[in-house]
Amino acid sequence: MKLKLVVASMSVLGLVAINPAFAATHHKHKHHVKHEAVATEANYKGAMPVEICPLSDPYISIMDAMGQNLGRAKPTQDCNKLLSLAGGANFDAKWGNRSMGYQGENVQRMALNDIYLNLFGNVNDWTKAFASLSYNNASDVSVFETKAGQYSNVYEVNRLTVEQGYAQISNFDRSPLFLKLGKFYQDFGRYTIHPITRSLTQVLSESLQTAAQAGFVTKMGFHGDIYAFDTPLNQRRTYALGIPQGHKTTDYGVALGFDQMNDQLGFGVNLGYLYDMIGVNDIAQVISQYQLGTFFTSGGTYRNRVGAGTIDAYITSGPFSLIGDYVSAIQNFSNNDLNAKGASVVTPGTGSGAKPWAGNLQAGYGFNGWNKNQNVYLGYQVSGDAVNVFLPKDRWVLGYNVDMWKNTNLGLELDHDTDYSTSQGGTGNSSNLVSFRAGVKFG
Repeated sequence: MKLKLVVASMSVLGLVAINPAFAATHHKHKHHVKHEAVATEANYKGAMPVEICPLSDPYISIMDAMGQNLGRAKPTQDCNKLLSLAGGANFDAKWGNRSMGYQGENVQRMALNDIYLNLFGNVNDWTKAFASLSYNNASDVSVFETKAGQYSNVYEVNRLTVEQGYAQISNFDRSPLFLKLGKFYQDFGRYTIHPITRSLTQVLSESLQTAAQAGFVTKMGFHGDIYAFDTPLNQRRTYALGIPQGHKTTDYGVALGFDQMNDQLGFGVNLGYLYDMIGVNDIAQVISQYQLGTFFTSGGTYRNRVGAGTIDAYITSGPFSLIGDYVSAIQNFSNNDLNAKGASVVTPGTGSGAKPWAGNLQAGYGFNGWNKNQNVYLGYQVSGDAVNVFLPKDRWVLGYNVDMWKNTNLGLELDHDTDYSTSQGGTGNSSNLVSFRAGVKFG
C-alpha cells in the first residue's frame, strides 16, 4: 500500500513509458517541433509566396500527443500538398524468458512490429483527414504457457488494417475548437503506440475506438476534450435459456491538460477520466476471457460499469527527462467480471472484485557521442489487483538506443519482471526479457 501511494504521488513528475526506438522524438518534444518546422520551411524555399497553412507546429504537436501519435513518422502538413504520406517499420528480436505470457510483452523470437503508412489529406483550411495503415505479427495468446496474456488486444495481428482513420475540423488561427470523427486513440493516458514492450500503465489505459471527439487547444498550451464511443463488449442485463443477454452501451471520457514545450525547460500535466473502463481494449479482452473461461479475445459480456482515471506528467531540461504516470479503476469490478486474485486461489463469483491500478516512473538522458544522438533510460513500473489482467507485480526497465543513420534507430531493452505471489494467484517468479529493435522512418 505504501508503494502504491509513493508511485501515485511521484507520477506528477513525468509522463508515460517511452518507446526506446524513438525516445528522442517522444519525450524530447523540442526535437519533434524543430523537425516539423524545418520540413515546412523547406517546402517553401525557392517557391513563390503562398498562404501559410492555418495549422502551426505547436498545435500539431499537442494534437499528436492527445492522439498518442508522437514519435511516429508524420506526413508534412502544408497548403501546397493536398495529399502527403510518411511511414516506418519496427523489427524486434527477443531473448530470455518468453513463456510468462504477460499482457503487453511481445515474445516472438523475431517480429515485425509494426510497418505502417500514414496519409494526411489537406481538404481545405478547416477540414483535414488522416489515415494510418498498419501490419504487425507480434505474439498473441496462442503462444503462451504460463498466462493468457498477449502483446496487445489493440493492434490486429497478421492483418493489414486501417488502424486509424478520421476527419478533423479545425482552424487554430481562427478558433481554439476542434472536432474529430472516426477511428483513433482516445485521450486517456499518454503512451507510445507499438513500443518494444507496452508499459503496465499503457495496458490499463490504451483505447483505440471509433469515436466522436470535441475539444480545444490554446496557444498557451492548455487543451481539453470530451469523446464518446460504443463499448467493445455487451453489458449483461438478462438471461435467456441460461445465455447472458445484453447490448453495447455508450462510453465517454473527459481529458484536461497543459503542455509547455520549450528548448530550455519543458513540462506538462494531463488528467483523464473514463466513464467505463471496459472501453480500454485490454480490459475488455481479459474480462471476456474471464467470463468465457477460455483464451478467446472477443465475445463475452460484463456486468457492472467501472470508472477509471489517469494522471500523466513530464519534465525535460536539456538532455534530462523525467516522466511518470498513474492509472486506476475508481470502483471495484464485479467478482464475476474480474477477480482480485487468480483462478488458482479463487473461483469466479467468489472473493473480492479487482480494482486494478498501475504506476510508472522513468528517467532518461540524451547525449551525442561519435556524432550520433543516443539515449539511455531507467524505469520502474508497479501494479496492483492486476493478476487477472496478466500483468507482473512490478518491472524494472533499462534501455539504450542510438540514431545510427538518418531516420534509422537501433535500441536494446532489458525488462526484469516479478510476478504476483502464489497467495494472490500468481507464480511468484522473476523473469528477464531482452529486446532488440531496429526502427526506420521514411517520407
